[in-house]
Amino acid sequence: MEQGDSIDGCSVVHLQDDLRDFTEVIKAIYEPFYFDQLSPEADLRTLLDFVSGILKISTKYNLTFIRQKCIAILRAKFPTTLQGCDQLVSSGYQYTATTVVRAIPLARETNVPALLPWAFYISTNIEPDILLSDTVLSWQDKALCLAGKAQLWERQKEDTHRFMFEFTKAADCRHGCVLRLPQQMSWKHMEHLRKQPHPLAEYDNWESLAQICSACLARIQGEHEKGRQKVWNDLPKIFHLGSWDGIHMEQNR
Repeated sequence: MEQGDSIDGCSVVHLQDDLRDFTEVIKAIYEPFYFDQLSPEADLRTLLDFVSGILKISTKYNLTFIRQKCIAILRAKFPTTLQGCDQLVSSGYQYTATTVVRAIPLARETNVPALLPWAFYISTNIEPDILLSDTVLSWQDKALCLAGKAQLWERQKEDTHRFMFEFTKAADCRHGCVLRLPQQMSWKHMEHLRKQPHPLAEYDNWESLAQICSACLARIQGEHEKGRQKVWNDLPKIFHLGSWDGIHMEQNR
């Protein structure tokens, strides 16, 4: 600041921040209901447009309350628990490829790693050609998406939906359930699952297994839920983000 640079006797400080972003932060500070203009039904693009600049500035200048408000808004579309994941999936919300990828560099820039596991998980469903041509993601994050997608497919086959690929009867099975199962899925169905793996999906077609005994069904359902929790717990590791505990410590330090 040059000597004598002032307005009405007040010193002028020159900032390098984006003018629009800084203006939005000032409004968020001085307008008590500024965030209330966001609809509870707002889509991800609207949320990102609204909070991205505010989150960047509030992080830079350690405006903790404003920063936490922005994070809370984004967490509505990026759950950090399996329960939150189930609620979001059951709502039927649909992500768009060009929007969800915006959250990844934003989370990295503003140190909000809790958004990243679910952001990467959703991004694995983007067609490879579209993902590779994207101009928002870094090549490192594109590689994490592609490598993570392969791991999710293996987890779906081994941990969460194994009964769809390889059935093992319960120890107390009384009806020879292995012989009563329908034929294995077609290669087209399997290829569809491989292209869009979703190991965290709750299986909802238990009626199709009505021919197996209650002991086998209970075993399958129990393994399915344990597998889903296991995959959720490992989700950060799948995308080389460490652990959930480490993520929360990093974000809150």
